[in-house]
Amino acid sequence: MKHLILTSLFVFAFACTAFAQGNKVEAEIIKLEQQWVDALVKADAAALETLYSDSLTYTHSSGATDTKAIYIANLKAGKTKYESLIREEVKVRVYGNTALHTSKTNIKLISNGQPQAFAVKMLHVYVKEGKNWRMVAHQTTRLP
Repeated sequence: MKHLILTSLFVFAFACTAFAQGNKVEAEIIKLEQQWVDALVKADAAALETLYSDSLTYTHSSGATDTKAIYIANLKAGKTKYESLIREEVKVRVYGNTALHTSKTNIKLISNGQPQAFAVKMLHVYVKEGKNWRMVAHQTTRLP
């Protein structure tokens, strides 16, 4: 009986620790997401260099796909100027060293001189690289 109680306490303590770690990671991912939005609106390439993994796959709502280098180069060249990204229905799910961030996002931007406003479903995949979380995948699907 004593062994059963100790095992139960251990399992409970482990579950509480895992839950607390999950909440900590969720908060960290939400903070990184805000840094990402701020970097896009400011066209801050240096911040994006830090937030993105070198292995980033960036899939636009058009279906076009960029690498980290191409995406940042296009942002620097001013091909797209983000005015705002407003997120709703934000969810973060953590699976060990991987975290998924999903949202519905309303985007206002200027692309090739043309103003655009549209809503997307957005998925970001983060992976722990060393001590830091980095975005390894971005994908958006345009909503009607």
